[in-house]
Amino acid sequence: MPPISTFNIGKKRVGIGNPVYVIAEAGSNHNRDLNLARKLVDVAAEAGADAIKFQLFHAEHLYPPNCGVVPTPMGEADFFDVIRKNEIPDSWLEELKSYSEKQGIAFLCSPFDENAVLRLNSLGVSAFKIASPELNHLPLLEEAARFGKPLLCSTGISTMADIEEALSTIRGINPQAPIGLLHCISSYPCPMDQLNIKIIETLTNAFGLPIGFSDHSLDYQCVPQMATAVGACFIEKHFTLNRATAGPDHPFSLEPNELKEMVAAIRSIEKIKPDDRLNSLKETYGKTQVQVILGHGRKEIAPAEADLYPCDKRSIHAVQAIPEGGVLTPQNIRILRSERNLKPGLHPRFWKVILNCKTTHSIKSGEGISWEHLLASKN
Repeated sequence: MPPISTFNIGKKRVGIGNPVYVIAEAGSNHNRDLNLARKLVDVAAEAGADAIKFQLFHAEHLYPPNCGVVPTPMGEADFFDVIRKNEIPDSWLEELKSYSEKQGIAFLCSPFDENAVLRLNSLGVSAFKIASPELNHLPLLEEAARFGKPLLCSTGISTMADIEEALSTIRGINPQAPIGLLHCISSYPCPMDQLNIKIIETLTNAFGLPIGFSDHSLDYQCVPQMATAVGACFIEKHFTLNRATAGPDHPFSLEPNELKEMVAAIRSIEKIKPDDRLNSLKETYGKTQVQVILGHGRKEIAPAEADLYPCDKRSIHAVQAIPEGGVLTPQNIRILRSERNLKPGLHPRFWKVILNCKTTHSIKSGEGISWEHLLASKN
């Protein structure tokens, strides 16, 4: 069967041949203040975005508690503590969804574990947005695919093989799942010379799916317009009320006037015939800048995200100390990101393989599960 090139998110038709679907990414910029979260909804709606997106995560389902101290925009910090302090309370979800819809904007939210998928489905969200590090969290993809909603999957810190495995996993549950992919470079902010916008064309040609762009640059005109010119069906961009606010996402987010100008810039380039868009942008921004942002079009791990590829994708970790001869269960192992201080474990594709296996070596809490933990010693 040919891939699905268009589908609905709520009442809007999105995908190839339709207007760009603009997602205003609130991320963690609510600072656990519900009034601030509502103001973000207001800003996104006023800017003309199609959707506002929050993130539903719980620290214990994202990182091991001992993932350690790492560099953050706020300086060196215990990263597990940073994540825990930025969780959205469950009690906010219905309120934010209702408030968003009253403001005429769709409410989206990224799930980061299977329970989050179930919670968001119970709210009636119109699509699931999968973050780049979760593209290899195959049990999460399987859970999200069960409900038949569109899956918008970011592809930062991912290879073509990673993307193919994710698509195969989703289609193994739902062969006709509506899927969109978003090109992404997982660097915050992303250097302009590594944006490699031409990958949008590469992914379109390779998979025949609607392709978008999750943009982590601070540019809000040229880059979104170029993404539109090469065929982006979705554009996602972080925004905040004030970039100087303390918090992990604020420094690389657009401010309200910039978000509004970004949406206007996208709508402006959409009025130009598709074949004429890049030439128009070359006249506006110069051939050199356009070529730098276009890049080479090869889908590979960018230099700016290379240090994240081994540690920010999901792998299987112990979440409590497991003695030699212990049995691996969902209570003592979990699919988590490793962060820089911990060695990653087995790929999530082996989750069902190793469940109920006995260990041949003791395992420390937080440690990545390896085959060596399950194989008899040669001595």
